[in-house]
Amino acid sequence: MIKVGVIDDHAVVLAGIKSMLSRDKEVDVVATSDDASKAIEFFRKHKPDVLLMDIRMPGTSGLEALDAVLAVEPDAKIAMLTTSEAEEDVYRSMTHGARGFIRKDARAAEVIAAVKSVARGETYLPENMKAIFNMRAEQKDLSPREKEVIMLASKGLQNVEIACIAGMSVNTLKYHMKNAFGKLGVTNRTEAVTEAIRRGII
Repeated sequence: MIKVGVIDDHAVVLAGIKSMLSRDKEVDVVATSDDASKAIEFFRKHKPDVLLMDIRMPGTSGLEALDAVLAVEPDAKIAMLTTSEAEEDVYRSMTHGARGFIRKDARAAEVIAAVKSVARGETYLPENMKAIFNMRAEQKDLSPREKEVIMLASKGLQNVEIACIAGMSVNTLKYHMKNAFGKLGVTNRTEAVTEAIRRGII
């Protein structure tokens, strides 16, 4: 029997996943939770063979919980449960140790197959997600400073305002912006913000 734990902040999703997985006699949902901040104690208490976690949750995100659980339970088999296909979500999940990426709108048979695959120690990533991951893997990461200036730019702030908030000179700001443009493959601030949002960077 494969013991599964599910963490998602939507009650309907929790009920739906539990219903889908209950169709297979080899899978048992042993516990559910809507609080990712308690993921470590949830994992230690219920000891699931596979832990499914939503990526986007208020407060502690699924990605933060992924890092937290793996830091203390490195052998934990965790798959991210999501509606997102953002490049950054897929890339960060898999490079930070997730064993799978499962869409919430997947059919029951696919979700069950994904859980069984992860339980066997395999990696589960649908073909379209593999393409997204491979595309993102070829791109350079934005530095924390580059992400910060693009995030501030997304709020409609001018260079002087961004530089003041970020604690840097306008020339240094322009340097970080230029580097971010190159990594994002864009030529101006509007395109940079749009591309960063599309990829799920901000």
